[in-house]
Amino acid sequence: MDLMVAAFQSDATRVCTFMLDHGQSNRYFNFIPDVTGTWHALSHYKNASGKTEDDDGVTSWESVEQKRAMYAEVIRWHHRQVAYFLDRLRSVVEPNGGTLLDNSMIVYGASLGDGNEHDAEHLPTLFAGKGGGTIKTGRFVDHTQPTDLARVHLGLLQRMGLSIDTFGKADAPLDGLAG
Repeated sequence: MDLMVAAFQSDATRVCTFMLDHGQSNRYFNFIPDVTGTWHALSHYKNASGKTEDDDGVTSWESVEQKRAMYAEVIRWHHRQVAYFLDRLRSVVEPNGGTLLDNSMIVYGASLGDGNEHDAEHLPTLFAGKGGGTIKTGRFVDHTQPTDLARVHLGLLQRMGLSIDTFGKADAPLDGLAG
């Protein structure tokens, strides 16, 4: 996270991607108190029989509630990492008086809305930063119709000065970024 902030601050790059984890990661989060098992197995939080269920062939959970609570703690850890990153961006004052976050466009999301069901619907997506004043912040935008994430990317690319009309399946930017 600190390297990304330094890269943006020094203008070494204007684009960066970072994956905290992927959906089938067998990463352990045992550094979080009371969390056992791998990320992939925890994401199947509706399955807990008391028998060995994890990809490691060792870990089991006594109840769905116990497993879901561990899953929630891992998600909280992910959110804290993003909050740290946004706070670091906010702490860097730019020559124009705004912050690095004010002049950034950050997208944070997931590839699955529900890991247990492998469901890619209703993906929670966070947008942070004002994109140099081109994005209205501090609000929740609810789309009643399914929205392709490519429309988000198209809108962000256009705000970066790219003269393009399509991206992926999108032929128009997402409505509502500017407010």
